Amino acid sequence: MKAELDKLNITDEGKRRARFHQWLTGEGRTILTRQIGKVEGIMEMCDDIEYFKRVTSRQKAITVAPYLFDEINRIID
Repeated sequence: MKAELDKLNITDEGKRRARFHQWLTGEGRTILTRQIGKVEGIMEMCDDIEYFKRVTSRQKAITVAPYLFDEINRIID
């Protein structure tokens, strides 16, 4: 999905037309804010980067991405 978004969002000069967070719905912004808070909380609990990587690797199966980009998904379809 990111590759498709980059095709739509990056100009020939390599600049971005828009930032992804600007396309979020109100619900998407709420979900993103919560996700950032969760990651910050995990970071605070971890003693080092390796432990952080182990903890977050378990989280990779869970994603909020389909809900964050509702508007973009309609544009691509």
